[in-house]
Amino acid sequence: MKKTIALTLTLLAGGGLFGLAGTQTTAHASSYVRYYQNIKNQTATVSNRNAPVYTTGSLRHRAGTMKNYGTQVEQYYAAHVRKQNGKASIYYKFRIGKKTGWVWHGYLKPVSTTSNTATNGTTPTTASTNNSTTVENTDWRKTSASGTFSASATLMQLFPKTIYSSTLFQLANGYINIDDGSDRTNYFDWHQTELNQAFGNGSTVTPTLIDVHIPDQEPFTKAAIDAGLTKAGYDATARAKFAGWYIGGFIEPNAYADEGASGGDIEVVLVPATVQ
Repeated sequence: MKKTIALTLTLLAGGGLFGLAGTQTTAHASSYVRYYQNIKNQTATVSNRNAPVYTTGSLRHRAGTMKNYGTQVEQYYAAHVRKQNGKASIYYKFRIGKKTGWVWHGYLKPVSTTSNTATNGTTPTTASTNNSTTVENTDWRKTSASGTFSASATLMQLFPKTIYSSTLFQLANGYINIDDGSDRTNYFDWHQTELNQAFGNGSTVTPTLIDVHIPDQEPFTKAAIDAGLTKAGYDATARAKFAGWYIGGFIEPNAYADEGASGGDIEVVLVPATVQ
């Protein structure tokens, strides 16, 4: 996977080389792309057939709904967007055959690479990428929490002896980038099967969420992150109690690149190593 591409470069690409056929209407004229991101090519199930589809990541032109693209598509590119209402959100570019489009990422559910029943009669291996490596010993260069997102690694290391989970990192990333309201309220319900497969061993997993806003002008420093967590009630002593838990943490700054940093939001998702 390549590094996230800076806004100043990707605006030249435009994301609209492969358009969609059909009547187009202008929408969200003041929405704009903050930056683009390469993501893993993955087959995904369409969870909302009435979801609006856009021809570019900037959401300027609509072209139908997901009902025109079947039940499964391939997701392969992401646009981090500042919408007309000021909310940050993530839209995925997808393709099916020669058709492509952009849709809110929450309406695409990645298809698990394992099945519930193994063909040879044995218990299938979970799709989880979890391991027993603590955040102190994780090679962050081999994770998604590097490069542009290196502050997320700093965040997770403030929870000593927790175990990094790429599953929870992606969930934290997705949660922090969706609008408030029903989409956020139902977010973990949509991903319940994924959580149960990764951590539950047959039980239902209820994650612990830590949601913090950092008003500081530079939210990327360890000191600023520590202060934000402490102010929210999670000082070093409170964080130490999560030792042995799985963790995924993500920092979403309010601005990137030439906009300048202007505070940010923190989302931490924690699951105990043994689910009751």
